[in-house]
Amino acid sequence: MPESESPILLRFEGFELDLRTRELHRDGRLVKLQDLPIKLLALLAGRPGELIAREEIEKALWGEDQFVDFEHGINTAMRKIRDALEENADQPRFIETLPRKGYRFIARVEPVGPSGEVRPAPAAPAQAPTNSSTPALANAAVPPKNGPKNGNVTPGAGRNGQAVEEFFLPRNQARGLFLLIQAGYLIIYCSALYKLESLEEVLEVVYQAPVVIVIPVVVVTAMCGIAVRLYLLTSLGLNHPAAGMKYRKLFPWLFVLDTLWAVSPFLLVRKIGIGVALASVAGLAYLPFVQRTLIRSSHREPLPSNSGG
Repeated sequence: MPESESPILLRFEGFELDLRTRELHRDGRLVKLQDLPIKLLALLAGRPGELIAREEIEKALWGEDQFVDFEHGINTAMRKIRDALEENADQPRFIETLPRKGYRFIARVEPVGPSGEVRPAPAAPAQAPTNSSTPALANAAVPPKNGPKNGNVTPGAGRNGQAVEEFFLPRNQARGLFLLIQAGYLIIYCSALYKLESLEEVLEVVYQAPVVIVIPVVVVTAMCGIAVRLYLLTSLGLNHPAAGMKYRKLFPWLFVLDTLWAVSPFLLVRKIGIGVALASVAGLAYLPFVQRTLIRSSHREPLPSNSGG
């Protein structure tokens, strides 16, 4: 295909992206994808092997005069692209995520011109240029021997200057575990309210605590906890795109709430014993950090990496 001809099709691993009609086909079958994700996919696939910065994506998709939630928009579009390509973000075959930087198309692309001729896929440069705002990176389809594998890399470096790879669970597994934890908290709150008279007796007899103060605290925090857990169950269960961002804002308050309720096993000390109660307290105290890790795995893109635990 002559160099002057602009491609009208982009082919990659069974997919065919028509740049004229903005349609994506797989093995001849139309794959439904909205206009904004199609634009983003065309931008990435049109420059395979290059890091496309999030700032450049914002300008390409919305221009400079629109005021929208760019972060949410990009993340939503990327999620729809991955769904259409049947790709797992933890093991990307097409699009690699570089945290806080942007995205890179790592599959081999064959541009097709109007005449039907296929232009050979350009090889990625051996060394990235230093004066470009979005440099082309060397052979993105093959990760460096000692470098990151899936783009899940922390900004810091490990020993001998090597990048440290972050830990992420598969999205569905992380969501399932997170929802299970929320259901467990709901059971704890509802049990405490149901056995409120027994709790009052334990507080008076065993701990000689000021029941007039402690019981209202238990009731209020349990009611607040029920409301918050129901919200998290519905937002994560329905896979709301902003659930990760909302959880990040709620986390400081949830941390205080969960820390207070981490001592709840002591209320069962007469039945389970002091040893089991201490072990349960330690586990509940660690759950806030587990939840934050799970929410980062299930909603990786909405959360900046410096908010994780």
